[in-house]
Amino acid sequence: MRAEPVPDVPALLLKGRKKWVCVADLHMGIEVQLRRAGFNIPSQSGKMLSTLERLASDGDGLVMLGDVKHRIPGLSNRENKEIPPLMSRLAELYREIIVVAGNHDGGLATALPDSVKAVTGGGMAIEDLGLCHGHVWPSKSAMEGAKLVMGHVHPAVLLVDSIGSKTSEKCWARGTLRKDVASQRYERCPEELIIMPAFNPLLTGTPVNSRRHAYLGPILRNGLLDEDSLTVYLLDGTNLGHMPPV
Repeated sequence: MRAEPVPDVPALLLKGRKKWVCVADLHMGIEVQLRRAGFNIPSQSGKMLSTLERLASDGDGLVMLGDVKHRIPGLSNRENKEIPPLMSRLAELYREIIVVAGNHDGGLATALPDSVKAVTGGGMAIEDLGLCHGHVWPSKSAMEGAKLVMGHVHPAVLLVDSIGSKTSEKCWARGTLRKDVASQRYERCPEELIIMPAFNPLLTGTPVNSRRHAYLGPILRNGLLDEDSLTVYLLDGTNLGHMPPV
């Protein structure tokens, strides 16, 4: 199965016997937390739904790799208001929807239509592609894929211009998994790890090339990723290569 980034959109097209649209980290309801911190930001659910509606023509199914909602635990009033109609609309557009549970998704099941398939955070495989959220160890089936796709990290890249100004942009991160380390826990290991940027427009993330970055999840914290192999791509497809810490 091929995993192709959608130009300028934090989404993958998975192309095999079926075609799937794959996104991660919608964090619906995060605006409530931001408002409490003094930021009056409108809901992003309409923008995200509009993008997923547009992508529906490219996929038979939709895979959401965790953190559909933001509040931990349970659903906030905002989430309970926005998630059911969004998911019901998506169920009209996609023949099949799979939601892999993220660490923010406690209580999400009550907001999902019956037609949506829920999978635990360890994830699963679709054909020869492993898919997980990333906050817990991937399942055995996810690790048997040729590649492993995960969210959770919200990868970004720190860019510094000639006068020292810094900006942070969402990015894709791809690298090689170390089979020698994985063999301590798994019989098989994918060749490559693909880390998805957050789908929510408000979320950038911790720059992967910052000296202060902290890796999230057991795969990264336990050295399964060969850090020297990590390659960064902007959403427009620009290959920044391996970014040294700044």
